[in-house]
Amino acid sequence: MTTITDSAVADLRSAVSGPVYRRGEEGFAEEVSGFNLMSPNDPDLVVGAESEADVVAAVKWAVENGTTVHPQATGHGAYRDLDHGLLLKTNRLDHITVDAEIATWTMGSGLRWMQILPHLHAAGLGAVTGSSKTVGAVGLTMGGGIGPLGRTLGMAGDWIRGYRVVNGSGEVLVVNPDSHPDLFWALRGGKVGLGVVTEVTFEAPRMPFVYAGGMFFAEDQIDRLFHSWYDWIQDLPESVNTSIAILRLPPDLPEPLGGRTVFHLRYAYVEVGATNEQLESRGEALLASWRDLAGAPVLDTIGILPSDRVGEIHAEPEGPLPIWEWGDFLRDIDHEFIDVILKHVGGGVQAPLATLEVRFHGGAIARDPEYPSAIGGRKEPFTLLALGVPIPEINPWDVIESAGYAIRDDVAGWSGAEVNYNWANHPSKEIFEQRLWSGDTGARLREIRRRYDPVGIFEHGN
Repeated sequence: MTTITDSAVADLRSAVSGPVYRRGEEGFAEEVSGFNLMSPNDPDLVVGAESEADVVAAVKWAVENGTTVHPQATGHGAYRDLDHGLLLKTNRLDHITVDAEIATWTMGSGLRWMQILPHLHAAGLGAVTGSSKTVGAVGLTMGGGIGPLGRTLGMAGDWIRGYRVVNGSGEVLVVNPDSHPDLFWALRGGKVGLGVVTEVTFEAPRMPFVYAGGMFFAEDQIDRLFHSWYDWIQDLPESVNTSIAILRLPPDLPEPLGGRTVFHLRYAYVEVGATNEQLESRGEALLASWRDLAGAPVLDTIGILPSDRVGEIHAEPEGPLPIWEWGDFLRDIDHEFIDVILKHVGGGVQAPLATLEVRFHGGAIARDPEYPSAIGGRKEPFTLLALGVPIPEINPWDVIESAGYAIRDDVAGWSGAEVNYNWANHPSKEIFEQRLWSGDTGARLREIRRRYDPVGIFEHGN
């Protein structure tokens, strides 16, 4: 383990304008905190970059002092304890400019979707986001970017048109389809070990509104509706995006949901260029058969939704929270699969998991985008996610983990060939090497990582 001297830290502080804290110093704990409180950060030191120049200086310092660099914006994707190296926080890189005429936007790498979307909506634009509004846009897209509009519009990473990146030697690179095209391919899906993104330019759909929201049904309807949902999705056009979740909700939520176990249908009808009247009439027409078979919900939030509120479709908690999470990508599921899931979390079952979610993919997610990328798992038609919130003496970590892994073992027969990095949490060595990408994609990523980070300053894998 590298020993970091006081004089080396003094050199770093003089080289950057943002804060620098060593472990144990006042301000350290606040600076290193992230979204998932169950994955604490405890690096040797942390730099809060205030500019691209700070990122360059921090990377060069790390190379000179033989320590690793761990970039992080929001900590949403932190699923392991970090106990060494330099944590490089980019959340202060929060600039954004929108060009409504050509439908693009450029942002600093620290922004979350909830900070971005109001700027786009004001310009008559939307974005392909993740399902949570508190997720950082860069971290999401570097893994791919699966969200509530994906069947219609693809992955969030498909909409990226260029980057500014600091490589493993501390050089600033302009990366796009014509400049460093290999790195442009790798950054969209390769996730780790490729550099520190400081700025991204996206194309934006002209989509100020969608027809979307959710329907919540009582616990005694869960088993019936899960099977009905699977039958309903078989003939849906790709303008319809849908997923379901079985939720065990905390008591502090307002009525009518607080403390209840519910079946949550998520729905989004997307048609770029349509008027609100067209969105409502066409979106409701495609939803009508579900309404007929499902019956009356406990709560219905589906309607015309401004593009800056797409984070409300899945209604995910904003955090930060302590979270246990496991996910997988699935080949075609069936009614037998649903029965297996219901055995663990169905109506009347006492389960420690807060959420069990299944998303339906296909459509634009499964198609190759205009610019090829390293995004893994996009051909698999379904995803599964299990999530728990550990509470000592009430719902402890080991109980949640045992319940989650029991589901994992029982559904292993439906696992797809690949699982997307953002779903794999901190992947095991076996998953990292065998399931995140195809063999050819994984080999190409390894070569690109070596090219742009020859000394391995950006630690990745296991």
